[in-house]
Amino acid sequence: MRQVPLGGRVIFVDWHGVLSRDPFWMSIRDSATHPLRAQLEANLANVFSRETGTANEWMKGLLSSEQIIEAMDIRLDRRFRDDFLSRRLYVDCARMRVNVELFDVLRTMKAMALVVIATDNMDCFVDTFDKARNRRTRPPSPQSETLAEWAFTCDDIICSSNVAALKSEDPVGFFGPWLAQTGLNFTDAILVDDRADNCAAFRERGGATLQWKMGAQPVSEAADRLRRWLNVMTLA
Repeated sequence: MRQVPLGGRVIFVDWHGVLSRDPFWMSIRDSATHPLRAQLEANLANVFSRETGTANEWMKGLLSSEQIIEAMDIRLDRRFRDDFLSRRLYVDCARMRVNVELFDVLRTMKAMALVVIATDNMDCFVDTFDKARNRRTRPPSPQSETLAEWAFTCDDIICSSNVAALKSEDPVGFFGPWLAQTGLNFTDAILVDDRADNCAAFRERGGATLQWKMGAQPVSEAADRLRRWLNVMTLA
């Protein structure tokens, strides 16, 4: 069982939209001159189309990143090795730029609550995050702003591709095993997420929520709300 701070509380924090906005393969997609950009963008549009459902299968771990890459069937010329897209996917995950200001806020709260990433995400992301979290031991420098440099500040991660469940569709399947293992309940937790459906599903199970979106609201707003929640839980 994980060591839980006095008071038994956990802050669940979403990744995309809250702690980062960088997409997969950003080094290719952000380059107007990259020779694979057009193919990749076209194929990813199909992967993330609601009609295909492919992205959900990828997020639930029913499809692997390698299967997605194979299915996209992007033509590589002689400049690229056969595994180029796979290698670049993982490199770009590690280099995702993060919300340093919010990470700093969360780091100050670790004495009062566990800080756990809770993300509907893919195998490539959780593998990269786990490796980064377990590798680094020193605080990042003021210039650090990537996943690889900040992941270690989190106590754990729950990812849909590991638990085969999405937050809004099955909050018990997503959060339940982690909460049970830690000896906590939904009522001991708050979820910081940019999506209304994820927040609604979490509240229905008894948890507190903060709907907050990176770039749309100031970090001070999230910090104040989290401190108020911690204070209320301390007095309860």
